[in-house]
Amino acid sequence: MNDKPRPWQVLRRETIYDSPWVRLQRADVCLPDGKIINGHHLVDYPRPAVCVVPVGDDGRLLLIEHYRFITDTIGWEAPAGRVDEGEALETAAARELREETGYTAAHLEYLGHYYPANGSANLTFHVYIGRGLQHVGDLTDTNEVTRMAWFTPEDVWAMIDTNALRDGLALTSLLWYLARKHLNRQAPGRAEH
Repeated sequence: MNDKPRPWQVLRRETIYDSPWVRLQRADVCLPDGKIINGHHLVDYPRPAVCVVPVGDDGRLLLIEHYRFITDTIGWEAPAGRVDEGEALETAAARELREETGYTAAHLEYLGHYYPANGSANLTFHVYIGRGLQHVGDLTDTNEVTRMAWFTPEDVWAMIDTNALRDGLALTSLLWYLARKHLNRQAPGRAEH
């Protein structure tokens, strides 16, 4: 953040639930008009997550089908996951791609990062484009991935248009990639740490 004063001042923050995966915190905050919000809840993710949009030499996209018990849904997603402690972002992206698809990428291009729910959580999601894919073995994350398939960009647009692709992290990553492809733009350089 820059040196400007923050419009919302955190007066007090306490952790009310803590695990290696996620923390729940309660904060007292002073708004710009002086009003105090007592007990604003927020989810604190101790580590960021990464996503890879795998692009084949023919332009098709490799997606994984994933069962999510939280929403009791099965849906198509891009390979993604949490960055392990001390792991570099690009290393985590390569690991997730290999674990969830059995592919490696000769080139991982950093697209950028975003906050999927910045009104309630601090999760940072870093997106990569994987190119020069090579199948190196079976996927190893069989607890999460039920199958995988290749889709043309037109197939992905149709899935988005018909609400068949519902995972927010995958939606944002795929739309970001497709927008850049449509605009014929290269992704920016390096990740911010």
